[in-house]
Amino acid sequence: MRLATLLWVGPLLAQSGGVRFFTGTWEALLLEAKRQNKPIFVDFYATWCGPCKMLERYTFSNPEVGAFTDKHFLAYRIDAEKGEGPRLANQFRVRAYPTIVFLTPQGTELGRQVGYVDAPAFLSLLQRYAERVEDKQGKASPSWEGFQEQYRVFFAELTGQAWEKNFASKWAAWRKALELGDYAAAQKALEPLTSPAREVLTALTQAAQGQSEVALHTLHHNLYQTQKLSPLQTLWMGAYALLYWPTPPPEAIQWVSFTTRKDPSGVAYLTLAALYYRLGRLDDARSALKEARRDLPADQPALQTLANLLNPR
Repeated sequence: MRLATLLWVGPLLAQSGGVRFFTGTWEALLLEAKRQNKPIFVDFYATWCGPCKMLERYTFSNPEVGAFTDKHFLAYRIDAEKGEGPRLANQFRVRAYPTIVFLTPQGTELGRQVGYVDAPAFLSLLQRYAERVEDKQGKASPSWEGFQEQYRVFFAELTGQAWEKNFASKWAAWRKALELGDYAAAQKALEPLTSPAREVLTALTQAAQGQSEVALHTLHHNLYQTQKLSPLQTLWMGAYALLYWPTPPPEAIQWVSFTTRKDPSGVAYLTLAALYYRLGRLDDARSALKEARRDLPADQPALQTLANLLNPR
């Protein structure tokens, strides 16, 4: 037993009281994850990235995060610009730093977190992904897929087909180009849009190219604060982030929160609750769902499914 313990401690890099990172090769990490039947989280970072340093300093050093990780996960860090980092970053379609990718013990992606997240929010993410692996053996949750389909139908009924044919199609083309890293094509896809929407997505294109702090500052102050973007447009954007992004970007919370402030409705609060859920902010999700219940029928399928996800039996 003592020899096995020594062998295991060897490939770990410890932060005092925080997360201990596996320091072997990628292949060794995958083998160890299968051996221990533990999920993995992989932190893709760059040495010049300010939010990456904040993540290391304030989140990974947290004792609660470290203790939970030790018990339930293998943690791994990859410099996305050195060694095997570029290959793995391309394999996992990493477009911004930091990106934390959550994997099953078999190496299948469960989801991801893009950008800085504080210790309490990250702990909630870890808990959610650990529960998913334990309860579903690493498979995508049928309940979440069911919610997405119910939500898609419900949202289409409320918004009508014009939205699907215009804004949504341009959004989809922009998102596909962004995933491929073709920023010129992403920008071209925005040309037919009206100025406010084009400004928002241009800001997000810039964010994907590593200018997130400037872009998000512009997004919030120049568009939301001056009310150049309508509550319906921000709701559309939040809905598409919810349905078509593997993990919604944190700024999607801002988009839909703007809608709930300016034009509150059951569907807006349901969208906000689902975004909170996907980002691991479960208490906030329950609060938003409570507001959605005030306006939506109790038997609304998407509402019921999300309630079950937030309060599993």
